[in-house]
Amino acid sequence: MNPNDLANEWMGNQYYLVLNQQLRQDGTVNFGFRIDALFGNDWQFNHMQGLFDRAFQLNSFLGFDPAQFYLSVHLPILTPRGLDIIGGRWYTLAGFEGVPAISRPLLSVDYMFNYGQPFTHFGMLTKLHLTEHLNLYNGTINGWDRWIDENYRWGYIGSLAYTSEGARNHFALTGIWGPNQFPRFLPANQPLYPTGYINIPSLAGLPNPGYARDDRTLLTWVFSHEWSKKLVQTIETDQGWERSIPGLASHGRNYAPMSDAWYSFGNWFLYKFDDQFTGVWRSEWFRDVHGARTGYPGNFYEMTLGLNVTPRPWLLIRPEVRFDWSQFSHPYDNGTSYHQLTIGADMIFRF
Repeated sequence: MNPNDLANEWMGNQYYLVLNQQLRQDGTVNFGFRIDALFGNDWQFNHMQGLFDRAFQLNSFLGFDPAQFYLSVHLPILTPRGLDIIGGRWYTLAGFEGVPAISRPLLSVDYMFNYGQPFTHFGMLTKLHLTEHLNLYNGTINGWDRWIDENYRWGYIGSLAYTSEGARNHFALTGIWGPNQFPRFLPANQPLYPTGYINIPSLAGLPNPGYARDDRTLLTWVFSHEWSKKLVQTIETDQGWERSIPGLASHGRNYAPMSDAWYSFGNWFLYKFDDQFTGVWRSEWFRDVHGARTGYPGNFYEMTLGLNVTPRPWLLIRPEVRFDWSQFSHPYDNGTSYHQLTIGADMIFRF
């Protein structure tokens, strides 16, 4: 369970600094940029393969990740509201929860975010402002959570996002496709492997003949509705597929690489008691058909109750109680249990 994965100890998860020049959404050509620097324990969850692979010790506070760095330009073309283009490394469009602690309502994150989706991409992305309420995204990426490599094949990301008048409803459909294994098998003793990669020590460094056909497809659907000034509900459902995953072999097919799929459904309720207290209830089902995402095939469930406390505008305190359980496997407590209970809390200081 991430990012609070180290039991019974203090963690310095994120010391997060943003430098940003925002684009002006007007009738002129203008330029911007963004740099996000992430220090602390969470560097390893946002890590991109090929950059600082051995620079920091696993589960260590002393780590750094250049979470985002991109240039952007606004062009007053195609529609009255124009077109934005960014190039560099940026957070994925998929899903509801995000990497920065302030971009999600709880300390812990869901299975969908941890195991079913990318964190970042390297590539180019366009945002076409179709109307005041509707945006269309299209981009080319070199994969999920990976640094530059001339041997990578480029993939695609696209999204359609709608926000209603008054922002009471929000809907986003995102699709991602492309090869997401590696042209060569990764080193056998690497400290950290990307989610969805199965380590095969005997093939370390050798060419992967199936790289071009190891394509991965992901669809995410997110819908939010404001029932009242106090109650907001968000629903997310994901569907993912990947073909011919090396290391995931079928005994009935002479150990030929198998394909895999994963599905999920999550629900969030946020209830604002007053200006200082907001309650959060998250429930989720995650299905890892053959275990390529989590390492354990089967169904995973979690339910989390949390409270957002804001005693000062610059301080956010988030205690939570979370219960996880699985069906058909024993992934918890070093592979001995099918359930676990976690109590945690974090504090966020804004400046």
